[in-house]
Amino acid sequence: MRKVTIVKKVTAIILLLGTIGIALAVGSTLALIADVSEYRSNFLSSSQPVATVHVFLKEDCPISRYHTKTLSQLHLRYAKHGIVFHGYVSSTRATKQSVAAFRAKFDIPFIVEPDASLEKAHHLGAKVTPEVVLFNQDGKTLYQGRIDNTYADFGKRRRVTTSHDLRDVLTSLSNGEAVEPKSTEAIGCLIPFAKFYPFTKS
Repeated sequence: MRKVTIVKKVTAIILLLGTIGIALAVGSTLALIADVSEYRSNFLSSSQPVATVHVFLKEDCPISRYHTKTLSQLHLRYAKHGIVFHGYVSSTRATKQSVAAFRAKFDIPFIVEPDASLEKAHHLGAKVTPEVVLFNQDGKTLYQGRIDNTYADFGKRRRVTTSHDLRDVLTSLSNGEAVEPKSTEAIGCLIPFAKFYPFTKS
C-alpha cells in the first residue's frame, strides 16, 4: 500500500513538472510572437515610402474621370514597391462628402481628400486636373505632368496611347534605377487659382 502511495506521488510530481514545462513553453512562444509583432509594427511605422505620387483631380472633369482607372491600377501595381499615391480634388466646391462619393463611384483605392482652398495644388505647382507630382523619399521632384499621352488636347483623345510617362518613372524606381527629373505638359481642366491667388502666373 505504501509503495502504491509513493508511485502516485511520483506520478503527480511528474505530471506537475510536465504542466509547468508546457506553461513555460507556451509563455515563451507568446512572448516571441509579441516581440515579432512589436518589431513589425515599429518597422512599418518608421519606414518611409520610396516615392509619393500626388494626384490632382476634379470631380466633374472628364479627363480626370477617365484616368481614375489608370491611376488605381498603377497604385495597386506599385504599392508593394513602397510607392504611395495621395489624391486631392482641387475644386472650390470639394467637400469631404463629395470627395468620398467621387472616390466610391470610381473605385479609387488610395486616399483622396478635398483641396477646396487650392492650397495644395498651388504649393506643388499643379495647374490642371489630372496632373501628378512625384517626390522621392528625400522630397526631390522626379516627375511632374501628365499620366500618359492619351489626350493630345482637351476633347482630343488618341486612339492609341504611345507614352506612359508616369508608369515608366514608377517602373524605373521600383527597379532601383536612377531617375532624372522630368516634366511634361498635363492636359485637362484648369485649376481656378485666380480667385485665391490673383497674382499667380499661369
